[in-house]
Amino acid sequence: MTNRFSKPGNLFTRTLFLVLVGMLTGALFNALRPAHGIPWYEAWSQSLMVKAQQEGFPVLAAGEVREVAEDGWHQLLDARALSEYDEGHVPGALSLPFKEVAEVFPEVQLMLVPEQPLITYCSGNACEDALSLARFLRDQGYTNVAVFIGGMEAWREEKTP
Repeated sequence: MTNRFSKPGNLFTRTLFLVLVGMLTGALFNALRPAHGIPWYEAWSQSLMVKAQQEGFPVLAAGEVREVAEDGWHQLLDARALSEYDEGHVPGALSLPFKEVAEVFPEVQLMLVPEQPLITYCSGNACEDALSLARFLRDQGYTNVAVFIGGMEAWREEKTP
């Protein structure tokens, strides 16, 4: 009795065929449903900016954040982990790590003025924690919340001559 899987090339060929058919099927399905498919390429900074704007949050660039950080009225909130905050943060920013927001927020809330404009930020263009923190703050009743999309990455680039 001959086993059709006994030939090494036969198993490899069938596996390769199945992988290719699966990839082509997925690509075809994605192409036919562009509104619901997975994007082939997405510029994360643009995506975050669009998401923030669609949800009604103003979006600030590094230069704008530098200006308002100096006025002393706006409060910056760093959504990164405390260890990242300790390594460097925007001057005057408070640490409010989004991943620990339930535990840390009661302490930080004592330092916030309800009418005060809040600006959230995280590590960079691909980080969604700033937007998530902005949503959380809005849910807590804060209505004047903006998002600094570029975060620390943009802050450092803006600072570097």
